Amino acid sequence: MLQNKNFMKLLSVVLAIVLWVYVVAVENPPTKVKIPNVPIKLVNVESLNQRGLAISSDEDYFMDIVVEGTRSNVLKISSNDIIATADVFGYGVGENYIPVTVTVPDSVSVADQKTTRLTINIEEMVSVYKPVNVIFNGAVDAKNEATVFSMTPEEVEVKGAKSKVASVKSVNATINTAELTSKPKIFTTELSTVNAKGESVKNIKLSSETADIEAAVYQIKEVPLEVEVKGEVDKAYQVTEMNVPEKVRIKGLKEDLENVNKITAEPIDISKVTATTELPISVKLPSGIMLAQNSKNVAVSIAIKGISVKEFEIPSSSITANGLGDKLSLVINTQSVMVKVSGKEAEVGQLTVEDIGLSIDLTGMEAGIYTVPLKIQKEDGVSEIIVTPSEIHITINEAV
Repeated sequence: MLQNKNFMKLLSVVLAIVLWVYVVAVENPPTKVKIPNVPIKLVNVESLNQRGLAISSDEDYFMDIVVEGTRSNVLKISSNDIIATADVFGYGVGENYIPVTVTVPDSVSVADQKTTRLTINIEEMVSVYKPVNVIFNGAVDAKNEATVFSMTPEEVEVKGAKSKVASVKSVNATINTAELTSKPKIFTTELSTVNAKGESVKNIKLSSETADIEAAVYQIKEVPLEVEVKGEVDKAYQVTEMNVPEKVRIKGLKEDLENVNKITAEPIDISKVTATTELPISVKLPSGIMLAQNSKNVAVSIAIKGISVKEFEIPSSSITANGLGDKLSLVINTQSVMVKVSGKEAEVGQLTVEDIGLSIDLTGMEAGIYTVPLKIQKEDGVSEIIVTPSEIHITINEAV
């Protein structure tokens, strides 16, 4: 009895399998299958460009599609067999809703389309020129430096939607330092556009997709730098600090560096400096020698500030008379003089009338009327003193 039951169970399974095979192979029933991540292609983008417009979106578009058909036909379908397009022809600036058209093989049909339209932003197309920035990928020995000798092109046109172009911080060309040698060679490198975060910016057209870069590894050497600083700043200004670099880092082939013990520079003239600034140094480099990267912007830094000016009216009673003879008396006929003091702000700002020492020398003079020069005592921190008038009128009388 038990054997009969087991036989019946086995027979049921076999019959079920036979029936399933029959249905699938002979009847081939209709079924539905979801095809994920079908790419959506934007068409007629060039028509926008011809009208001075561009798409600002930088994403790639995908959609899920449910196809329907006989089981055997549906199981053959993949995302590569489906064409999904969004035609941007005729659309203008702003946010646009573009219908998505799906084309499938004749053996199946579309049962469900998850995305019926795309939201596409269209902007004015603009272009700018940006220099090609070379990035060396990988470290080199501290005594060496990766060096670019020439590059074609040195700058490229960056073209695209206004917001996309504005987001491009640099156009980069990357070279692996492991491929560099001491002998210059040319690398053909693909160019990429990146934003301030270092992220790739898509939907950007470049006037050249690659750059030919001649590069090599050069040795570095630090040598003394001789710089002559000539001239003086205008009297209206005061130099508070000036730093002149004493050394500079250069690079080149080992045999060329061995013959270089110092570098001289063109003289630096500070006579026209009117504000704190840095004056670039123009170095005289021997053949085959270049400045190392951290010495390319070598400069003389100078800090200055305006001279403080203060004026005082000094009464004649404050003028000291030296050398007046016995039995003589003095009358100063000039009522007062003006004194203009220029110098360091801290010192000049603290000066008072009492600090201004004016005097005249009457040694050997007898009774009479004279015009005598004024003498002034110069305080520390004072660069210039102007007395108006510089001479005063006096009368010397015999004492009664």
